[in-house]
Amino acid sequence: MPSRSFQWQFVTFFRILFASHLLYSGGAYIFFGWVPSAFFNPASPVGHFMVELDKVGLYPLVKYIEFTLGLLALVNRFTPLVAVMEFPITVMIAYLNIVVEGSHGARHYYTGVQELVINGMVLLGYGAYYRSMLNIRNEPRWLWQTPDSQPAEAGAETGNGTTAMLLFFVGFGSGFAGQPARRSRSRNRQWHDRDVAVLRRLRLRLRRTASPPKPEPKPAMARP
Repeated sequence: MPSRSFQWQFVTFFRILFASHLLYSGGAYIFFGWVPSAFFNPASPVGHFMVELDKVGLYPLVKYIEFTLGLLALVNRFTPLVAVMEFPITVMIAYLNIVVEGSHGARHYYTGVQELVINGMVLLGYGAYYRSMLNIRNEPRWLWQTPDSQPAEAGAETGNGTTAMLLFFVGFGSGFAGQPARRSRSRNRQWHDRDVAVLRRLRLRLRRTASPPKPEPKPAMARP
């Protein structure tokens, strides 16, 4: 059996390291209730931050997310998506350790850099799956389409679609602003008049674009 390539071995090593790190971080809290020592340090600004996250339930949510993402990365399922979903958490942890807590202890610099390196190497190892997102200009594609699929041809329905979209936003804005608790009778009348004016201008524009402009009559030449 031929040996695996160096690329596969390198990326797989960081994927398993990434998964183990997430499983440890999430599992220690879920199964044993472990939290960092900064939680109980009144002099730590990060400790105050984590305590407030815990009060609103966001800290436990992050730990459950990390544990779930770690399981997916360990069995190599949706790994590119896992690396992207974890990256905002990684950036936050790195910022808190390097920028906020770095002056309180040198080990925080190591923790912040470690988070960025592990997550970054997994992103790099599966970077080909993100290539289509790095285009400067992109055409709309549904989730079930491929990025290189041909877009639908623009036809007569394009104008109708634009019209429907404009009408939708006009109606949505009117409904949002038309809540009984926020609008009086005179205010309601003002919004109604505004909507009617917008629809009239829209209908006039559509008529102008639908019908070609009439040629201007040539001036009659004077007889000598």
